[in-house]
Amino acid sequence: RGYPARARMPTEDNAKRPRLMDTRPAEPPRSNDRIIDQTLGDDAEHPMRELFERWGLPDRFVRGVSPSWRCKLVPLARTEDEIRDYAVRGVPALASPEYARGVFDAMGGGGGDGDAATADAVSWACDSPWSSFPRPKVAMVGGWGAPGSHLLSDRYMRMVGSFAEVVDGDEPLNLQMFHRDDTTVPVLPERLRWPLPEFFDTRSPADAPIDGSTEDTDAKSEEADAKSEETGRGNHATDAEGNKTALPAQGALHRPGGVGVPLDMATRLSAAGALTWWHLDDCGEFVFQVGLPVRRDAPRRVGANPFRRRDGSELLGPTGRPVCKLFVFAAREDYEWIAQDGVMNQTMKQTALDLFDTPTHYLPHRREMSDDPSRTPLGPGAKFDVSGRSSGSRLDHVPPPAKLPTFWVAPLECGGCPLLSPPNWIHCVLTVRDCVMVEERRLSLAFLDEVAYFQRRAARWCEPPVQYRFIREDLHDVASCRAHAVSPLLKMLADDGASVATRCRARSSLRTLVDESGAGLASSGLDASARDEIRAALDAFEAFLVTDAGEAHREFIGRDARENGVGLGGLVRAMSREGDGNVHALGAFREKAGFVDGGPFAAVVHERGRPRWGPVRGTR
Repeated sequence: RGYPARARMPTEDNAKRPRLMDTRPAEPPRSNDRIIDQTLGDDAEHPMRELFERWGLPDRFVRGVSPSWRCKLVPLARTEDEIRDYAVRGVPALASPEYARGVFDAMGGGGGDGDAATADAVSWACDSPWSSFPRPKVAMVGGWGAPGSHLLSDRYMRMVGSFAEVVDGDEPLNLQMFHRDDTTVPVLPERLRWPLPEFFDTRSPADAPIDGSTEDTDAKSEEADAKSEETGRGNHATDAEGNKTALPAQGALHRPGGVGVPLDMATRLSAAGALTWWHLDDCGEFVFQVGLPVRRDAPRRVGANPFRRRDGSELLGPTGRPVCKLFVFAAREDYEWIAQDGVMNQTMKQTALDLFDTPTHYLPHRREMSDDPSRTPLGPGAKFDVSGRSSGSRLDHVPPPAKLPTFWVAPLECGGCPLLSPPNWIHCVLTVRDCVMVEERRLSLAFLDEVAYFQRRAARWCEPPVQYRFIREDLHDVASCRAHAVSPLLKMLADDGASVATRCRARSSLRTLVDESGAGLASSGLDASARDEIRAALDAFEAFLVTDAGEAHREFIGRDARENGVGLGGLVRAMSREGDGNVHALGAFREKAGFVDGGPFAAVVHERGRPRWGPVRGTR
């Protein structure tokens, strides 16, 4: 299970090893296939409705999409430097399939323990000895959590006794099975190789072998696993009589030193058409996920799911493989466009943008947000020139103070590039075909400001989530907080040989730990001695920043404050004004200006949980 001491992008030399599967090129497209041929990661904005229609999505996910919505495609990171840049900027990105090679190989070998190989993920899950569960599990019907539905409703939940029940029924189901001790399902997510060890490596530096091999690490992992068995601190608890109980949430560490905190792993089986509505991930963590390979000639599953393509066609992704899921992200600063937490708390109903059923006249028009609100015609009869012709006005030369959000779309392929999702980007996920996806969640000590932001966000919810054990236990205990968080971060900050991003991110996390302005962590186990040590280290680093040697670090911090100012930046301040008087500050964030809480403004009402923006005005 060990990771190389220094993760490298795959090359022809280090990639030469036996592989069980997925070495063949993607199949040539068939005549009825749809193809995603847009460039990944460029600045081009696409009309979302036209794009979804061109991709052949079901009418349910095209007809009601407003022509006003635009989107970009997430980038594909081809080097570790590019991945690092996207991670620190907080941008979702696809990565090389080599990071998931261990997952693909293990699946091809029957989970790592068998000889019979299969190349179809759905068959691997449904026609296997581990398909049936000792105890039923809760699957979600596609559309669970939709705007207007009650927060505590079980209407869109189904009990399933096997993987096969998820895809062999008549309605689109989605099962996110977190790995516990109550099943024999192979734990494929543990075979994902994470990039950026300076941010995500779960081992202490003392555990990392100098030559990059895994032998020493494997031995130490086995020793640690044995200690974990004795103490009951792993993925199960052991009572006085020796009975094991699966824990509801992971993330408690039994040994210090790693900058990455392992939280949880899951295998997700989804039927075509399953829709996971808008949500944030669980605590401010990163998620690394990949779709498992499929065979186009695999036997057709039973059931009458109306979203399953009957003509054998596929939506093919950028590498030519079938797309299993489309992730639709909204940036942090666009949260209020998507979800209105105050109304949710009042009504106990999901209150969020229905991307697939919001008429254009529910949205502010771009001319409303560009023109002087005091001279803009108000009311439903307002007319605007939508021809795109130049009007000769100042609008042709002055950037608008506000605009509709631009979404980011990530096509996840079966057996293709894994997706690294950043913390705190609200997103929804559309399942394109029956598929299996595996994922691992890790918190990075270098991004504790993301954890602080999530805590502030979740504190506003009437039904806050259960926190991972690392958050609710380790960070609250004096000894554990020092060992698991403070010491690794101080080492990162003091390491002259570390990258600029590593040291500056350590600075940000340490500032979050000792912040007392209300933007730091909600609580921690820091004692006075640890606080003094952190402040002294920060003072020394600030002195370094003003020197010539600190120029690159100063530039990074400046950019980070503009592009990723989360826990200590404007996003927390903006959060306090969200929904104030049922008004949305459309211009709360402006390019290169950060949070300004400025106009234009619009009142927001809700119909069946869906927001509807009123006429744009210049004041709250």
